[in-house]
Amino acid sequence: MAANVVLADTWTGAGWTVRFNLPDQNSTNAGPDEFVIRDAFLARINALDNNDWACLATYTFTNQVVAGQLLEALGQALTRGAKIGFVADKGVDIASNFWPGLSLSGLAARSVNPLQLSRCPFPDGIMHNKTGVFWYRAATQAWVLSGSWNFTGAGSSEQWNILTEIQDNALAGAYSNEMRELLEGRFHSDPAKSHAHDGTRFRLPGMHADGWVRFAPYPSAAPGGSNALTDITAAIDAAQEEIFFGLNLLTRSNVVEALARACNRGVVVHGVIPKSDQYAPDSVYSALLQPVHYATRNRVVMFPAYYNAERTRRDGGSWDLVHAKYMVIDPRGARPWVIHGSANWTWSALVSTSTNDENVQFLPHAGMAAAFLAHFARMSDGVQPWCAMGSGGSSASAWLDYWLPDDTLHELVWTGDLHNPASWTNRVQLLPARRGTNTLNLARDPLPRFFRVQRVPPAL
Repeated sequence: MAANVVLADTWTGAGWTVRFNLPDQNSTNAGPDEFVIRDAFLARINALDNNDWACLATYTFTNQVVAGQLLEALGQALTRGAKIGFVADKGVDIASNFWPGLSLSGLAARSVNPLQLSRCPFPDGIMHNKTGVFWYRAATQAWVLSGSWNFTGAGSSEQWNILTEIQDNALAGAYSNEMRELLEGRFHSDPAKSHAHDGTRFRLPGMHADGWVRFAPYPSAAPGGSNALTDITAAIDAAQEEIFFGLNLLTRSNVVEALARACNRGVVVHGVIPKSDQYAPDSVYSALLQPVHYATRNRVVMFPAYYNAERTRRDGGSWDLVHAKYMVIDPRGARPWVIHGSANWTWSALVSTSTNDENVQFLPHAGMAAAFLAHFARMSDGVQPWCAMGSGGSSASAWLDYWLPDDTLHELVWTGDLHNPASWTNRVQLLPARRGTNTLNLARDPLPRFFRVQRVPPAL
């Protein structure tokens, strides 16, 4: 693991926290921090008091250990006098008692202080938010929790998900306005739904610029129009050093083209897309791998996700193993950015004027970028050194492109026996301690050799 990437699953700073769950693929026994995102929602609900206001929204809602515990906490908060709304997609079962005697419809039928419940009525499109906004009157503070985690057990045990928890009243005001639109029944295909809060800007301590949030559907689906895809491609085009992305689904060729432009400028681009979605309908995963899109040997490098947090094996095709929806731009540079939210990177989620209800955050913050990079490093080997060999065909020389994740000392070594882990002892040379992509010329010989880059072990 890169020396300057820490694998914590909770990062916090002034007015923000980033959390990611550690899936163990075991729905029977809870592993360490498997339910860290659920617990963040429970903590916010449990802090609600008389006349505080909150609203939660989710695309799916199942399982006693998640939906059940949320129902119990919501019921107790309503009894304390908190005013709470709940927005659900049309597929959510609002009648099931995921907790004994408690269901969403039951909480909405309370005689005193009922839950305000709204479910998407439209057969086309989806309400795809996974969020909560919480206003605490005594503290005059509001918090927004948002990310890729649906309110399910599988979202904790079987998928890689991530959450931002942000204290900012301007941001919370935008989310509150969006929730009120949905609570009033104005979902994505309703032309009366307001766009007034879309694009709301805010500034946290430590941000190098204003952050903002986009809410789908958008004002314009035109190329370069006012939508999240336009903002995303502009951010990619401004990248200077590195891009790391973990995406459940990517279908927009505009993103491929922007990433190729970044590679052609020398930007390192590493990505993860789960095997289950690499060749889904309209996926552009294969386009990322096609040399025709690149002007140099610097190209997007894709990595498989680990199946579980213990990293015992890699993605074998488990459905939606990577459920995250983020990109981190220049996380170790002067102007880092995180782009993250509920939206898969599709036309309906990033461009459409009528298809999905979504939220996408644009966060110019070094601490948050470090947290998302840590998630990428925990989920994959995408922050490990790599090398790739090429040659001019019959040429007597070859080249080795390699990438170093940090400025510590590394070495190039080789072996002739891949089946013997102890045989990686033949040093070709020490490599300059310089983060980034570099090239080394090698003489070709008839011996079969396998190369790798590794950190130089510390002197005893």
